[in-house]
Amino acid sequence: MENINNIIKDLIFGLSPRQKDIIEQRFGLNGKRRTLAAVGKKYGLTRERVRQIESAGLKLISEKLKKNQAAGRMIEDAISHLKKVGGVMRENVFLNELRGLFKTNAITGEQLKFIFEVFKTPLHQIEEKNFYSFWYLNKESRKFAFDFINKLEKFIADKKEELITHKKFDELFAQVVKSHDVKDFIALNYASISKKFGVSPFGDFGLTRWEEITPKTARARAYLILKKHSAPLHFKEIAKKINELKLNKRRALYQTIHNELIKDPRFVLVGRGMYGLSEFGLKPGIAKDVIARVLKTKGPLYKEEVVDLVKQERFLKDNTILLNLQSKKYFKRLADGRYHIK
Repeated sequence: MENINNIIKDLIFGLSPRQKDIIEQRFGLNGKRRTLAAVGKKYGLTRERVRQIESAGLKLISEKLKKNQAAGRMIEDAISHLKKVGGVMRENVFLNELRGLFKTNAITGEQLKFIFEVFKTPLHQIEEKNFYSFWYLNKESRKFAFDFINKLEKFIADKKEELITHKKFDELFAQVVKSHDVKDFIALNYASISKKFGVSPFGDFGLTRWEEITPKTARARAYLILKKHSAPLHFKEIAKKINELKLNKRRALYQTIHNELIKDPRFVLVGRGMYGLSEFGLKPGIAKDVIARVLKTKGPLYKEEVVDLVKQERFLKDNTILLNLQSKKYFKRLADGRYHIK
């Protein structure tokens, strides 16, 4: 493919110096895009006057574009590629794939926007609250993508456990794909333009509003670490893993994480500085509380049995358990050597 810089130079050749400069600034061809107001300030013109000059220049460029064979081939190839992926593609992905298609990295997003916007195909959707910026062929292809996204969101809304805990993404996604009569890779392409879906640092797919996918607080990040580890961790180790996975722009501090673990009933202290999740069957309480709970559930036990069962719930030393077991205020030793609650 001919160098895109040469194509653009040919298209803007013949414009007046002011027209050329205004269009280059408005489309960011030599750097960042500038607003009508910013360009107007440079030339002492109103925004409306800048818009008129830009419009006149684009009209001339549009006529030249129709006759530029190199530009025409590039647009045809881009449209053909977009059709193959369902008529919609996220902007940054589309740019990278076109670079591969044209076998060059010397293409910027602004250059593509300039040529496509002048040609008026494909169409561009700016980034907004629920969508990343993307390119699309026509209103029909955009609507089809939006319909799929809405269907996928509704379908997985109540399937968090199946997606994250039981790893059933392939199975569930296949059901939606089949009902929408679309190929897998096209469906994934559609989903990628939506900000409603995301992938966690652990590779789990789900809705970005779920804290397992997008943990927005220190408490949520600690919860995600413990849930994925499936076993208690020291609060320092939790902070370390948060930092290693870069779950937050700011570095997680030990004391901050410890404070959040103390406040939330989902976290259970199971040893000195060690925390687990209550949803895993762990219950709050210090050593004597755990001993009392074990004896109440199991009945009288020998001290070795008490130690074994308590250590299944808590990271405690044998001596700590035995010392608490000797408390006559809470426990009693039976004639046969077993212990029970008082």
